[in-house]
Amino acid sequence: MDAISEAAMQRVLIVGGGAIGGFLAARLARSGVWAALAGRPRTADVARAQGGVRLVETDGRDEVVPLPVYPSIGEALARAQPFDLIILAVKAYHTDAAAREMREAGGDGVSVLSMQNGVGNEETLAGILTASPILAGAITTPVESPGPAWVKVARPSYHVGLAPGPRAEEAAHALSLFARAGFKVTGYHDYRALKWSKLLMNILANAQSAILGYTPAQIFADPRLGNLELWAWREALVVMRALGVRPAPVGGYPLPLAGKAVQALPLGLMRPIFARFIVGGRGEKMPSLYYDLHPQPRAPSEIDWLNGAVAREGARLGVPTPVNAAFTRIMRALLRGEEAVADWQDRPEKLLAAVNETRFEEERP
Repeated sequence: MDAISEAAMQRVLIVGGGAIGGFLAARLARSGVWAALAGRPRTADVARAQGGVRLVETDGRDEVVPLPVYPSIGEALARAQPFDLIILAVKAYHTDAAAREMREAGGDGVSVLSMQNGVGNEETLAGILTASPILAGAITTPVESPGPAWVKVARPSYHVGLAPGPRAEEAAHALSLFARAGFKVTGYHDYRALKWSKLLMNILANAQSAILGYTPAQIFADPRLGNLELWAWREALVVMRALGVRPAPVGGYPLPLAGKAVQALPLGLMRPIFARFIVGGRGEKMPSLYYDLHPQPRAPSEIDWLNGAVAREGARLGVPTPVNAAFTRIMRALLRGEEAVADWQDRPEKLLAAVNETRFEEERP
């Protein structure tokens, strides 16, 4: 039996009814894979009423893809077992709770693929689901969710990266699933390289956008703010080197070459290149951290798995990370209500001063 036929026989549960979870569930189900989605009760209600998940592609195709949608992980595992693969598409701050719910519902032992942003999710899963092979994945398709059980592709970039993670020796079965669903799939040997490289993409013009209320284009239009983004990248690259992790190409983007250029060439030369990359890649879509503060702060946030992960590992390894540390500290203060979001909006001088203060604190003996 060939890999594509085997893929059609797989039973897959996607956990997380947001934009990425709904998108993956719809694409897999449309390709012939038996796929189910575990989301919130409201998502399950809307999906039941409309007959599945509504998927809008960039070519104008607008359809409802039939698939079962459950209001919780526990109900999905109770009513639709057995599953061959569970794909986790929740925010990083929900990983611990989702893994515990899977374990309590009898899901420990099923292969789990983390398709989440940030670093550390695979280790959390491995620590809770002690019998499950853990795989790592990354997707670069910009997707938005206008409403429950409704996903819209913002740009047709159907790239998926997959790697065996903790306790997993291979990811061939997952590779065939995504290939069948029309994705361009790339396999990686080192899951840390995949996830840290995706982090490099995720942190670009993300925290600053949230703090200042600026679009990515506005950030890179200001040389001072654009330089901060490149400094944050340089810090992340030094941390990666200290961890023994090399940048890897993700989604067709030459991150190893970009990393070398950012470290070796003048910022003024690299800034316009990164501006074209980030603005062209996201289009008009605001980055994820922006929505953690707008229209009002809502904790928790993925900041601790993005810039916060760089700062945390840097502190552990003795690598200075003042830009990432400052972004993280300010975001935490805003999310907790310790500082007002309005006091930072459109205040680049205040942000630059905060970064300089953090740099001074890190350099002080």
